[in-house]
Amino acid sequence: MGQKSLAVAEPQAFPEHLGRDLVAKRAFRAMNTSVEVTLRDWSRGDLLDRIEHFFRRFETRFSRFLPDSELSELNAGTGRQQSVSLEMLDLLLESKRLHALTGGVFDPAILAALESAGYDRSFDFVERESALPTVTQTSHHPTFADIAIDAKSQTAMLPTDLRLDFGGIGKGYAIDRADEMLNGAGPSLVSAGGDLFGRGDGPYGDGWLIAVTSPQGDEIDRIVLHDEAVATSTVALRAWNRAGRTMHHIINPTTGQPADTGLTSVTVVARTASDADVFAKTALILGLDEGRRFLQQQEAQALFVLDRGDVIATDRWPGNAGR
Repeated sequence: MGQKSLAVAEPQAFPEHLGRDLVAKRAFRAMNTSVEVTLRDWSRGDLLDRIEHFFRRFETRFSRFLPDSELSELNAGTGRQQSVSLEMLDLLLESKRLHALTGGVFDPAILAALESAGYDRSFDFVERESALPTVTQTSHHPTFADIAIDAKSQTAMLPTDLRLDFGGIGKGYAIDRADEMLNGAGPSLVSAGGDLFGRGDGPYGDGWLIAVTSPQGDEIDRIVLHDEAVATSTVALRAWNRAGRTMHHIINPTTGQPADTGLTSVTVVARTASDADVFAKTALILGLDEGRRFLQQQEAQALFVLDRGDVIATDRWPGNAGR
């Protein structure tokens, strides 16, 4: 995925009765990113195998890059009603909630636009420089609201010419489900690609200390999480050039083109990782003023990094930057 925008920061001091190594920790690759899970109670390390298995199973079910994934099969069956797994149904319903909440700014029905922009394969294999121009998307296309989801019959029907990509919610959703699996195991931290959920009061009793960095890797702030999530959306990491034009993976569903609002990144603190993930992307697409108003309505806090380098925080941002 590239440089992380969020990371666990080293505390400045440790209580004498706690050592740095009295935690259970697992790091692995899944969903084309780095995943880390930390438990304060080292005796619950058996849960780490379950979490790793969950992330790997999540990728095989929801990756658009695997031809035999459930998502690929759903995308291939547009225009007809299809049975879906309970996990797919839950993710579809969560996406529907967030699509409505964001006024359609969050829209997983952007796969065609992503492919047209050049993101037509796993990012490790995307050609970074190409003289080929992108394909212009038509202004009239179906949206996620056009999907027929029937929870009772556990089915979904995608309109013809609509295909889904869960890149805008997948990490956050997976983090939330992993956190649910850790409920009752004491303080824990689940991170996927730098997006995080911190449960409880952290490894040393004073919360989870998180460093917020710029896309260039410079630390710009530190915050503390207690039963909260934080996620960053940025246009600077997954970027490539087509015919002299810089492209990225944050698509404005209204235009079908990569968003261009003067923002390089948005970091959001919210109640769940799904919300933080989606809210950060929504605010980045909306731009500074509209994005800030949207987040205020959701009672979420954010740190905006502008293209010109300015750092601006919402009024109740829990750190010190942007004041």
